[in-house]
Amino acid sequence: MIVPIDEALLTVDPDKIDLDDKIATKALFVSALNTLESFAQEIIRLREENQNLKNEIAYLKGEKGKPQIKPSVPTEESKAPKVKPKTWKKRSKKDRVKVDRTVEVPMEDPMPADAKFLGFRRVIIQDMKIQTDNVEYLLPRYYSPSQKKYYDAKLPKEVRGSEFGPHLKAWIAVLYFACRVTENKIHQFLNEIGISISEGQISNIITKEKHQELTSEKESIFAAGMRKASYVQTDDTSARHKGKNLNMHVVCNSHFTCYSILNSKKRDDIRTMFGLKDGEKLKIPLITDGAKQYIDIVIIHALCWIHEIRHYIKITPYFGYHKKILEAFMEELYGFYNLLLQFKFIANDAEEIDTTRVATLKAEILSKFDELFFHKHTDYVDLNRRLALTWENRDSLLKVLDYPFIPLHNNESEIAAREPVIKRKISYGTRSELGKAAWENMLSIKDTCRKTGVSFYKYMLDIYSNSFNLPRLAALI
Repeated sequence: MIVPIDEALLTVDPDKIDLDDKIATKALFVSALNTLESFAQEIIRLREENQNLKNEIAYLKGEKGKPQIKPSVPTEESKAPKVKPKTWKKRSKKDRVKVDRTVEVPMEDPMPADAKFLGFRRVIIQDMKIQTDNVEYLLPRYYSPSQKKYYDAKLPKEVRGSEFGPHLKAWIAVLYFACRVTENKIHQFLNEIGISISEGQISNIITKEKHQELTSEKESIFAAGMRKASYVQTDDTSARHKGKNLNMHVVCNSHFTCYSILNSKKRDDIRTMFGLKDGEKLKIPLITDGAKQYIDIVIIHALCWIHEIRHYIKITPYFGYHKKILEAFMEELYGFYNLLLQFKFIANDAEEIDTTRVATLKAEILSKFDELFFHKHTDYVDLNRRLALTWENRDSLLKVLDYPFIPLHNNESEIAAREPVIKRKISYGTRSELGKAAWENMLSIKDTCRKTGVSFYKYMLDIYSNSFNLPRLAALI
């Protein structure tokens, strides 16, 4: 954004500058620096835009554009040796590794006559076998002439109605959703070990198999998660479905994660996702990155401090004077963030909450916030503009003072949103309603399994085998 040229600069007469008036002279230089800073930033932006256009023209001509290679310039900080203290100790894996078989190894060399047997030295070698377990079931068949009817034995319930077993289906789900392997590569892998299966059958296992059960699991996770949640976070990313651009929304906290592919990020769609009626608002705190669509659907809207700090990190001054101002402010900003962390630690003390200390710290934070973002005025216009925007978000940024159990950042949902982003890069998108539902269901189950300490493979096996013996994720939440 170009800063308007100060009237004092437009009318300045170098012959009439009173250099003895230090305040007026400094104000003139500060105004000139801010104007030059604005022009320098605009030139940098236009150069980048110009290079991007050149790259696009080269691409359209079938040529290659300028490669994006960052200069390797060592800084003073990078030159300094970094020694990280060793804070962990390697634990023995012997007590944590499951032993499947034991092999007693004979001595190769003859022992001296006086050698005494002292027992065995345990050495565990981890290995695995990937092999088929194809089963031929012999089902007795009888015929009754009087009834004119055949009687057949039934297959075990875990394999009824399919030519593939539950272990195979569970591993396909793990490979596709947890390991991000494409259907084509899963097909190659399974064919390599002797499984006769087509890509179409793999696709059916991923999208059609247990569709209703998996949808029910996802809906139960969301219902239980929202019912038990003291707060939730949300974020969204783009999604491709049937060649159209949609939005993948994630709602989560430390106990559950739920994904929903919606037509847009408009309030009406988000309201529907949360199950809110017209005019109804979410009653528990909602932490977001500041997107405006969440404002009217929640009573307690908290903003992510990491996103707010990023706005300051993105400020890239050209002149050393402005860099110095920004660096000094960033030290104060990080100090303020540490003060918020200290407040959370004290206010959430499980053993004993020092109410006096909490009240004192809260007052200190409010005063410091006003000092940093309202009363502070620097000689750097871009920084001042950002300070004013932070001040406008004061209430949402300081919600933690009234609800100290909520996190200061939106990292939980940001991390969750990365999974569909990577999946989209690999598989591009979904092509059917069943495929869209499979992404929503499986990604929700997978991440909730992680948060509740449940094996995703074992949970999928429990569903594909029709046993449903494991505790449901909704119950664990």
